[in-house]
Amino acid sequence: METETEIRRGPWTVEEDMKLINYIALHGEGKWNSLSHSAGLNRTGKSCRLRWLNYLRPDIRRGDISLQEQFIILELHSRWGNRWSKIAQHLPGRTDNEIKNYWRTRVQKHAKLLNCDVNSKQFKDTIKHLWMPRLVERIASAQNVEFTPTHYSPENSSMATAISSSTSSESVGSSFYSGDQVGVSHV
Repeated sequence: METETEIRRGPWTVEEDMKLINYIALHGEGKWNSLSHSAGLNRTGKSCRLRWLNYLRPDIRRGDISLQEQFIILELHSRWGNRWSKIAQHLPGRTDNEIKNYWRTRVQKHAKLLNCDVNSKQFKDTIKHLWMPRLVERIASAQNVEFTPTHYSPENSSMATAISSSTSSESVGSSFYSGDQVGVSHV
């Protein structure tokens, strides 16, 4: 039998989720240890924080990581390493946990297939000179496909051509490499 002061562990219930959501809606985020107690949850502050940030926050994006997001993850990881929270700040709606999982399941898998360490110069060069340029090509190709066939008509063919030519891999690549500010454009 669970006492009131005993910390609850394991899966969250719908009732607990609603208590957390309602409390944050009224009082905001922060001071997670006191929030847990004030909201009537027998959870640790860390558990409340992670539940909110990774599952309940209304602006969380779910689903596959787009080509642009993959590029940004690779680019920012090359600058900052495993600073998942810092990388997540440049991908609105994505959690640091989701980015870390992408890195560990997708990127580290490729390193293993190449029989090299993910931190080796060989693998970093492969990312920089092979993987990232291919992502830029795929992004440009996806943008061309989006505009040309679906919007083609004699009246707007010059617009479709102009849009298609302006999304060459050079212009897409330069927009990703310019400065520390990294933008996410959704295709």
